Amino acid sequence: MVQLIFEITWNCPCKCPFCQIPKVNKILQLSDYRKVLGLFRRYYEDDEYAVVLSGGEPSIVPSLRRYVEVAQELGFMVTIATNAYNIENVLGSRPDLIEISIDYYGRKHDELRGVEGLFDNAIRLLERASEEGIPTVVRSTLMKDNLRDILELRSFLNNSGLEETPILVMPVRGVKELKPTQQQIMRLQRYEGIYLSDNCPAGLSSFAVTPELEVLPCIFYRKRLGRFWKFTKEELDEIVREGAKIPRFPCEKN
Repeated sequence: MVQLIFEITWNCPCKCPFCQIPKVNKILQLSDYRKVLGLFRRYYEDDEYAVVLSGGEPSIVPSLRRYVEVAQELGFMVTIATNAYNIENVLGSRPDLIEISIDYYGRKHDELRGVEGLFDNAIRLLERASEEGIPTVVRSTLMKDNLRDILELRSFLNNSGLEETPILVMPVRGVKELKPTQQQIMRLQRYEGIYLSDNCPAGLSSFAVTPELEVLPCIFYRKRLGRFWKFTKEELDEIVREGAKIPRFPCEKN
Protein backbone atom coordinates (compact mmCIF):
# COMPACT_ATOMS: atom_id res chain seq x y z
CA MET A 1 0.00 0.00 0.00
CA VAL A 2 1.13 3.52 -0.81
CA GLN A 3 0.18 5.93 1.97
CA LEU A 4 0.29 9.73 1.86
CA ILE A 5 -0.15 11.68 5.08
CA PHE A 6 -1.22 15.23 4.33
CA GLU A 7 -0.81 17.87 7.01
CA ILE A 8 -3.57 19.89 5.41
CA THR A 9 -3.27 22.50 8.14
CA TRP A 10 -0.80 23.36 10.87
CA ASN A 11 -3.52 25.08 12.88
CA CYS A 12 -4.63 23.26 16.03
CA PRO A 13 -6.38 24.29 19.25
CA CYS A 14 -4.40 21.75 21.32
CA LYS A 15 -1.09 22.15 23.14
CA CYS A 16 0.29 18.60 23.27
CA PRO A 17 3.82 18.56 24.75
CA PHE A 18 5.11 15.92 22.33
CA CYS A 19 3.76 17.55 19.14
CA GLN A 20 6.41 18.48 16.59
CA ILE A 21 4.11 20.35 14.20
CA PRO A 22 5.02 24.05 13.71
CA LYS A 23 2.60 26.41 15.45
CA VAL A 24 1.88 28.62 12.46
CA ASN A 25 -1.19 29.48 10.42
CA LYS A 26 -0.81 27.31 7.31
CA ILE A 27 -3.32 25.44 5.12
CA LEU A 28 -2.45 23.25 2.14
CA GLN A 29 -4.13 24.62 -0.97
CA LEU A 30 -6.68 22.22 -2.44
CA SER A 31 -5.30 22.69 -5.97
CA ASP A 32 -1.77 21.74 -4.84
CA TYR A 33 -3.13 18.81 -2.86
CA ARG A 34 -4.84 17.49 -5.99
CA LYS A 35 -1.60 17.79 -8.00
CA VAL A 36 0.41 15.85 -5.41
CA LEU A 37 -2.20 13.10 -5.24
CA GLY A 38 -2.25 12.74 -9.01
CA LEU A 39 1.53 12.65 -9.23
CA PHE A 40 1.87 9.85 -6.66
CA ARG A 41 -1.05 7.95 -8.22
CA ARG A 42 0.67 7.93 -11.61
CA TYR A 43 4.11 7.18 -10.15
CA TYR A 44 3.28 4.04 -8.17
CA GLU A 45 1.70 0.93 -9.66
CA ASP A 46 -0.05 -0.48 -6.62
CA ASP A 47 -3.34 -2.11 -5.77
CA GLU A 48 -4.05 0.09 -2.75
CA TYR A 49 -3.65 3.81 -2.22
CA ALA A 50 -4.39 5.53 1.08
CA VAL A 51 -4.55 9.14 2.22
CA VAL A 52 -4.48 10.28 5.84
CA LEU A 53 -5.74 13.83 6.36
CA SER A 54 -3.87 15.08 9.38
CA GLY A 55 -2.60 18.30 10.85
CA GLY A 56 -2.51 20.26 13.00
CA GLU A 57 -6.20 19.49 13.35
CA PRO A 58 -8.02 18.79 10.07
CA SER A 59 -11.51 19.17 11.55
CA ILE A 60 -11.05 22.95 11.73
CA VAL A 61 -10.63 23.18 7.92
CA PRO A 62 -14.01 24.36 6.51
CA SER A 63 -13.51 22.60 3.15
CA LEU A 64 -12.52 19.24 4.69
CA ARG A 65 -15.14 17.38 2.67
CA ARG A 66 -13.55 18.51 -0.59
CA TYR A 67 -10.17 17.10 0.49
CA VAL A 68 -11.88 13.77 1.11
CA GLU A 69 -13.80 13.82 -2.17
CA VAL A 70 -10.80 14.73 -4.31
CA ALA A 71 -8.77 11.81 -2.94
CA GLN A 72 -11.66 9.36 -3.26
CA GLU A 73 -12.21 10.41 -6.86
CA LEU A 74 -8.58 9.47 -7.57
CA GLY A 75 -8.98 6.02 -5.99
CA PHE A 76 -7.52 6.69 -2.54
CA MET A 77 -9.02 5.33 0.66
CA VAL A 78 -9.28 8.31 3.00
CA THR A 79 -8.70 8.42 6.74
CA ILE A 80 -9.20 11.54 8.83
CA ALA A 81 -6.84 11.64 11.82
CA THR A 82 -8.53 13.96 14.30
CA ASN A 83 -8.72 14.97 17.95
CA ALA A 84 -12.51 15.35 17.52
CA TYR A 85 -12.48 19.12 17.96
CA ASN A 86 -15.22 19.60 15.31
CA ILE A 87 -17.37 16.47 15.24
CA GLU A 88 -19.85 17.64 12.62
CA ASN A 89 -17.16 18.60 10.13
CA VAL A 90 -15.51 15.18 10.42
CA LEU A 91 -18.77 13.25 10.01
CA GLY A 92 -19.96 15.51 7.22
CA SER A 93 -16.81 14.90 5.19
CA ARG A 94 -17.70 11.15 4.87
CA PRO A 95 -14.21 9.59 5.03
CA ASP A 96 -13.63 5.85 4.72
CA LEU A 97 -12.15 5.71 8.23
CA ILE A 98 -11.90 8.04 11.23
CA GLU A 99 -8.82 7.81 13.45
CA ILE A 100 -9.40 9.54 16.78
CA SER A 101 -6.46 10.56 18.93
CA ILE A 102 -6.89 9.85 22.67
CA ASP A 103 -3.89 9.60 24.99
CA TYR A 104 -5.36 9.80 28.49
CA TYR A 105 -8.65 8.87 30.08
CA GLY A 106 -11.25 11.49 30.95
CA ARG A 107 -10.32 14.91 32.27
CA LYS A 108 -6.63 14.04 32.24
CA HIS A 109 -6.79 13.92 28.43
CA ASP A 110 -8.30 17.42 28.32
CA GLU A 111 -5.61 18.76 30.63
CA LEU A 112 -2.80 17.38 28.44
CA ARG A 113 -4.36 18.72 25.25
CA GLY A 114 -5.38 22.03 26.78
CA VAL A 115 -8.97 21.85 25.49
CA GLU A 116 -11.92 21.44 27.86
CA GLY A 117 -14.35 18.68 26.86
CA LEU A 118 -12.12 17.12 24.20
CA PHE A 119 -12.32 13.61 25.69
CA ASP A 120 -16.12 13.72 25.69
CA ASN A 121 -16.02 14.99 22.11
CA ALA A 122 -13.86 12.02 21.11
CA ILE A 123 -16.28 9.54 22.68
CA ARG A 124 -19.26 11.24 21.01
CA LEU A 125 -17.50 11.05 17.66
CA LEU A 126 -16.88 7.33 18.15
CA GLU A 127 -20.55 6.80 18.96
CA ARG A 128 -21.87 8.96 16.12
CA ALA A 129 -19.55 7.40 13.56
CA SER A 130 -20.71 3.94 14.67
CA GLU A 131 -24.35 4.99 14.21
CA GLU A 132 -23.60 6.35 10.74
CA GLY A 133 -21.62 3.30 9.63
CA ILE A 134 -18.20 4.93 9.40
CA PRO A 135 -15.40 2.68 10.74
CA THR A 136 -13.25 4.11 13.53
CA VAL A 137 -10.01 3.42 15.33
CA VAL A 138 -8.52 5.07 18.39
CA ARG A 139 -4.88 6.13 18.11
CA SER A 140 -2.98 6.43 21.39
CA THR A 141 0.58 7.58 21.93
CA LEU A 142 2.12 5.44 24.68
CA MET A 143 4.17 7.46 27.14
CA LYS A 144 5.79 6.52 30.42
CA ASP A 145 2.79 7.76 32.44
CA ASN A 146 -0.34 6.76 30.49
CA LEU A 147 -0.38 2.96 30.29
CA ARG A 148 -3.15 2.73 32.91
CA ASP A 149 -5.17 5.34 31.00
CA ILE A 150 -5.02 3.30 27.80
CA LEU A 151 -6.18 0.19 29.65
CA GLU A 152 -8.99 2.16 31.28
CA LEU A 153 -10.01 3.48 27.89
CA ARG A 154 -10.10 -0.06 26.47
CA SER A 155 -12.34 -1.16 29.33
CA PHE A 156 -14.62 1.86 28.85
CA LEU A 157 -15.04 1.15 25.12
CA ASN A 158 -15.80 -2.50 25.81
CA ASN A 159 -18.54 -1.51 28.26
CA SER A 160 -20.03 1.17 25.99
CA GLY A 161 -20.89 -0.91 22.94
CA LEU A 162 -17.63 0.05 21.20
CA GLU A 163 -15.75 -3.18 21.79
CA GLU A 164 -15.12 -3.55 18.04
CA THR A 165 -13.18 -0.27 17.94
CA PRO A 166 -9.47 -1.09 18.05
CA ILE A 167 -6.92 0.98 19.91
CA LEU A 168 -3.75 1.42 17.86
CA VAL A 169 -0.81 2.33 20.06
CA MET A 170 2.50 3.85 19.04
CA PRO A 171 5.23 4.50 21.63
CA VAL A 172 6.13 8.18 21.65
CA ARG A 173 8.89 8.98 19.17
CA GLY A 174 11.61 11.57 19.36
CA VAL A 175 10.89 12.75 22.95
CA LYS A 176 13.19 10.73 25.22
CA GLU A 177 11.87 12.11 28.50
CA LEU A 178 8.40 10.71 27.71
CA LYS A 179 9.54 7.34 26.38
CA PRO A 180 7.83 4.27 27.95
CA THR A 181 9.78 1.29 29.25
CA GLN A 182 10.01 -1.99 27.39
CA GLN A 183 8.04 -3.60 30.22
CA GLN A 184 5.17 -1.16 29.67
CA ILE A 185 5.16 -1.92 25.95
CA MET A 186 5.14 -5.67 26.55
CA ARG A 187 2.30 -5.38 29.06
CA LEU A 188 0.02 -3.69 26.53
CA GLN A 189 0.60 -6.51 24.03
CA ARG A 190 -1.29 -8.90 26.31
CA TYR A 191 -4.63 -7.11 25.97
CA GLU A 192 -7.22 -7.94 23.33
CA GLY A 193 -8.30 -4.98 21.25
CA ILE A 194 -4.99 -3.12 21.70
CA TYR A 195 -2.49 -3.24 18.85
CA LEU A 196 1.06 -1.88 18.94
CA SER A 197 2.68 -0.43 15.84
CA ASP A 198 5.90 -2.30 15.09
CA ASN A 199 6.70 -1.36 11.50
CA CYS A 200 8.23 1.72 9.91
CA PRO A 201 7.34 2.44 6.27
CA ALA A 202 8.71 6.00 6.51
CA GLY A 203 10.13 7.19 3.20
CA LEU A 204 9.51 3.83 1.51
CA SER A 205 5.76 3.42 1.07
CA SER A 206 4.61 6.25 3.33
CA PHE A 207 5.31 9.98 2.98
CA ALA A 208 4.09 13.07 4.81
CA VAL A 209 3.32 16.26 2.88
CA THR A 210 3.23 19.61 4.66
CA PRO A 211 1.21 22.75 3.84
CA GLU A 212 4.44 24.16 2.38
CA LEU A 213 4.64 21.16 -0.01
CA GLU A 214 7.70 19.75 1.71
CA VAL A 215 7.81 15.95 1.77
CA LEU A 216 8.91 14.19 4.97
CA PRO A 217 9.42 10.48 5.65
CA CYS A 218 7.09 10.64 8.65
CA ILE A 219 5.20 13.08 10.87
CA PHE A 220 7.59 12.18 13.72
CA TYR A 221 10.83 12.32 11.73
CA ARG A 222 10.81 15.71 10.06
CA LYS A 223 13.82 15.44 7.81
CA ARG A 224 13.00 17.02 4.47
CA LEU A 225 13.21 14.62 1.53
CA GLY A 226 12.31 17.27 -1.00
CA ARG A 227 9.74 19.85 -2.00
CA PHE A 228 7.27 20.16 -4.85
CA TRP A 229 7.68 23.23 -6.99
CA LYS A 230 6.54 22.11 -10.44
CA PHE A 231 4.90 18.78 -9.49
CA THR A 232 7.10 16.79 -11.83
CA LYS A 233 8.19 13.17 -11.93
CA GLU A 234 11.79 14.35 -11.53
CA GLU A 235 10.95 16.01 -8.20
CA LEU A 236 9.25 12.83 -7.01
CA ASP A 237 12.18 10.70 -8.24
CA GLU A 238 14.49 12.67 -5.95
CA ILE A 239 12.08 12.39 -3.01
CA VAL A 240 11.85 8.62 -3.43
CA ARG A 241 15.65 8.28 -3.68
CA GLU A 242 16.11 10.27 -0.48
CA GLY A 243 13.39 8.28 1.26
CA ALA A 244 15.14 5.01 0.48
CA LYS A 245 18.17 6.22 2.45
CA ILE A 246 16.22 6.62 5.69
CA PRO A 247 16.95 3.94 8.34
CA ARG A 248 14.03 2.21 10.04
CA PHE A 249 12.68 4.03 13.10
CA PRO A 250 14.96 7.04 12.55
CA CYS A 251 13.08 9.07 15.17
CA GLU A 252 14.34 6.69 17.84
CA LYS A 253 17.77 8.23 17.33
CA ASN A 254 16.64 11.78 18.00
